[in-house]
Amino acid sequence: MATIYHKTELGQQELVSRSGQVPPKARQLLIMVDGRRSFDDLTALMPGAVEVVRLLEQLKLIAPAGAARTVDTPVVHGMYDKLPTLERMHLVKRAVLQIAREYLGEGWESRLTERFAALSESPELEALIEEWLTALRRSGHRGAADSGQRAVTAILAG
Repeated sequence: MATIYHKTELGQQELVSRSGQVPPKARQLLIMVDGRRSFDDLTALMPGAVEVVRLLEQLKLIAPAGAARTVDTPVVHGMYDKLPTLERMHLVKRAVLQIAREYLGEGWESRLTERFAALSESPELEALIEEWLTALRRSGHRGAADSGQRAVTAILAG
């Protein structure tokens, strides 16, 4: 039977706090750990994921599902615990696509549009947002990424 992983308390906190200590690729995979995906499922999600899964284990951000959880460990809930309502999703999509169009170009806009259309789980939305923010920052548009992140957070929190 394949090993199934869950986020630990530290993993939950990392998703909320964004410490900056976890590389972007590891953070993206951490988002996808949901207590249902196996090691094989996780490593199929991205090239080089075997090392990333091992890193997440070493950092104690994920653990095998059979590993004991402490009884008093609170589960940290974030804005990506579930998909937002259709109205909020439309607002998020509009904000993301507007900034993508302005700073990343039509290629990113069409790519993100396709990803939004295929969304079925909240970790997919979080991964999409992370990829968009990373692309903005890597292309030198840190200010646009920061304002876009604040806009998405406000929409999802509102």
